[in-house]
Amino acid sequence: MATGLSVDLKASPAILAPVAIFAAGAWFYSRIRPDAGLANALSGLIQLLLIVLICAVLTYPAAKAGFPYRDASLYQLDQWLGFDRAAYLRAFTDQPWKQKLSDSVYLSMLPEMAVIPLVLILARRTERFQRFIAAYGLALVLTSAIFIFMPAVGALVFIDLPSLSYAELPSYARTLDALRRGEMTTISLLNIEGFITFPSFHTQSAILYTWALWPIKWVRWPAVLLNVAIISTTPVSGAHYAVDVIAGALLVVPVIVLSRKLCEDFSVPLADEKEWSARQHAGARISTAAAE
Repeated sequence: MATGLSVDLKASPAILAPVAIFAAGAWFYSRIRPDAGLANALSGLIQLLLIVLICAVLTYPAAKAGFPYRDASLYQLDQWLGFDRAAYLRAFTDQPWKQKLSDSVYLSMLPEMAVIPLVLILARRTERFQRFIAAYGLALVLTSAIFIFMPAVGALVFIDLPSLSYAELPSYARTLDALRRGEMTTISLLNIEGFITFPSFHTQSAILYTWALWPIKWVRWPAVLLNVAIISTTPVSGAHYAVDVIAGALLVVPVIVLSRKLCEDFSVPLADEKEWSARQHAGARISTAAAE
């Protein structure tokens, strides 16, 4: 409201349906048929969905702050680091199949995010799941806050394709420009776009995914390989500067450390699984006695 933006909820009510379904399931397994594992898992999924949705929406008013683009500074930092962007791009795009593979790997972040909660829930890593939610949310909030002061259109527009007409620009770049000009006033939840350049949230997500799955031996090394590949494609398919990737990696380390403190001091406590187990056993004994 402060930036003149509004969210079009009427056009996209279905996007909130999973939250309602998970909320109903969490209530059922906490009140009607107590099962601490399922109740905690569903509550965690609600938290994660709301964090992603709210933080994604908040990047739009962050973009309207209108601070100068920082692409020139980011590019200068890349040059100072000795990063040869042209050579790096050629290594990933000199053959059509390489470009397609790079794009597929980069986009695998989204399905991986859907798989991680399932793996953690099945592995009974409830505490790890809660810390992952806290770390993911904290990383999103910090990244969005930095984006207010460090907006950028990305290396694709600034370096790779500087002669494009406005109509030829990538969708995210046109959206960013429309926000900054005040031409866009309504946010559709069905068409949320990511346009944060610095620091790279793709890099942060890949590291968080690896950290979340590290205690589970059977997925540890596949997760490492996949997420290293995701990070490697970030300057190519994500149009990021090398310094974006470095900043993302540096930011996520204290976020992981802080997630423990955040869960201990500020999170709503998870259901006590021992207590629920005792209640279930007690209920089973009562049912047996009644049957006899």
